Amino acid sequence: MTTGDDRIRVQNRIDFVTGAVRRYLPDADALTQIASDVQALIANRNGASLRNAPAEGEWSALRTLGHMIAYARVLHDQLDRMAHMTDPVLPMTDDAAVAEQEDWESRDPEELTALLTAAIGEAVELLKHVPDSSWGRAGLHPTMGRRSIVQQVRGASAHLRSHVEQIEAAVASA
Repeated sequence: MTTGDDRIRVQNRIDFVTGAVRRYLPDADALTQIASDVQALIANRNGASLRNAPAEGEWSALRTLGHMIAYARVLHDQLDRMAHMTDPVLPMTDDAAVAEQEDWESRDPEELTALLTAAIGEAVELLKHVPDSSWGRAGLHPTMGRRSIVQQVRGASAHLRSHVEQIEAAVASA
C-alpha cells in the first residue's frame, strides 16, 4: 500500500521520456485509494456480518472483496501485457470458478483486505514504471475491444469503485 510519503515521492517523479511531471499519476493513485477505502470499511467488522448477503441474490461484503481481488490480479496481468507486448489479447477471469476455488467467504477479512492491497499495489507499482508516452499502448479485450492502458486503468478504477459502494451497502445492512 502506498503511504502518504510514498505518494509524495511518486507524484514528484519526472517522466524520463518527456521530462514532464507524470500526467497519469492521479489514475494510479485512484486505484491505491480504493484499497484504502476497502480497508477502512472492513476494519473492526465482525467476520460473520461480512459474510451476510444484504439481499437474496446479492454478494456479501467478503464475496465482493474476493471478486475485487481476482479482478485486480487480472488487471495487473492485463497491464503488464499491454506495457510489454504489441497488441496482446487481454486475459479475463472466470469469477465463479475463482470464487469457488478461493472460497472467499470463509477467509479472514483482514487477510482479504491485505490480498486486495497487494494485488492493487502490484498494478500500481507496474504503472509507476510505465512512461506517460506508453499509456496509449493497447491490448485487445475479449468483450470490450481495443483498449489503451489509460482506458483500462480508468475502467478498472470505476469498476472497483462500484464494488466499494457495494461493500459499503452490505456493511450498512448488516
